[in-house]
Amino acid sequence: MEVTNKLIEQINEKLEKHYVTISQVKKNNVEKKGITIIPKEGNRTVCPTVYVDDISTFSEVMEIVRAAADIEAPVLDIEKLTSREYITNNLRAAVISRDNVILEDEDVVYRPFLDMAIIYRIVVPAPATGQIGTILLKKSMLENSGIKEVELYEIAKANREYQVKTLFEMLYDITGVDYEAKYKDDAPEVYVVTSLDRRLGASILFTDLFKEVGEKISEKVYVIPCSIHEILLVPCDERIDIDGLRELVKYVNATEVSLEDKLTDSVYCLDENGISIAA
Repeated sequence: MEVTNKLIEQINEKLEKHYVTISQVKKNNVEKKGITIIPKEGNRTVCPTVYVDDISTFSEVMEIVRAAADIEAPVLDIEKLTSREYITNNLRAAVISRDNVILEDEDVVYRPFLDMAIIYRIVVPAPATGQIGTILLKKSMLENSGIKEVELYEIAKANREYQVKTLFEMLYDITGVDYEAKYKDDAPEVYVVTSLDRRLGASILFTDLFKEVGEKISEKVYVIPCSIHEILLVPCDERIDIDGLRELVKYVNATEVSLEDKLTDSVYCLDENGISIAA
């Protein structure tokens, strides 16, 4: 359902303790129009935003809005969150495409990296839901901490909280099916790299750990960006058509990967000199 001023008016007519407004939210590769739910009394530093693009009826929209309004949102201590200690202890980096809509905001802290950009987030727990959220770091947020971007980069670069598994091992973790016994002799050697919680795992690309991982697999490996959350490593082989591999990446991104998860259409190469764009 499209979020319009009329829809907002209709929702507000039904609410008693809350009101809603339209929010323009920039996520990875997309700008979404959402509905933010705000209490009429009291102060909240965080208010939930819901998206109803895939909802077809007003009653369903109201059900989602009321459910979000009932969730006890955390009260964030902004001074604490923007302190040096909190940022350095709760930093989470991500890599995104260089033409990402997120970078249209000049206040966003980032570093160019090949045809990508490194951005920084801080982890914020939400005890009421048991979930973990992140907040995008902006230049204005760093003023209180006195932290420079280069310090964020060095902290993120030293991160080693990633996991490397064969494709067969990862498939077994997800499905419980052992494909290796049947397909090992016919399948190429492929490794899946992601973070320990499988979120924003492509950030390993610029870390010190990444080169170590590549060296254990082969002298030279192709790097395939599955998404902002994970990458694939394939030992270089002269039989691999690099241009064909790039076309495959483009096709999968266009048909299987959501815009919010997409990284780039490029294929990269990791060798003794580091990572570079291969195609």
